[in-house]
Amino acid sequence: MKKIKLVGILAAVVLIGSVISIPLINNHTAYKVEKALCEIPLPEETELIESLSQAGKLTGNGNGMQYFGAILIKSELSLEELETYYSDYRSNEWECLV
Repeated sequence: MKKIKLVGILAAVVLIGSVISIPLINNHTAYKVEKALCEIPLPEETELIESLSQAGKLTGNGNGMQYFGAILIKSELSLEELETYYSDYRSNEWECLV
């Protein structure tokens, strides 16, 4: 009887632990995306105003997880100049969009 009770308690702890830990892990992964953006050197005449990150189902439907990081900058450069600068840091079409 004690073994069944111990197994039940252990199962409850594992279930509750996973429900709590999965969102924390996802938020930490999204934060790493934000941090990677903040580590990109800013162009001249540009200052970082704010940064943010978000984890979740951001577009479409289905059961996938997406991670979003963004920075808000203030710059004297034109949009085209910023696009050219950040294009050097892209590894695919969805990274470093201006």
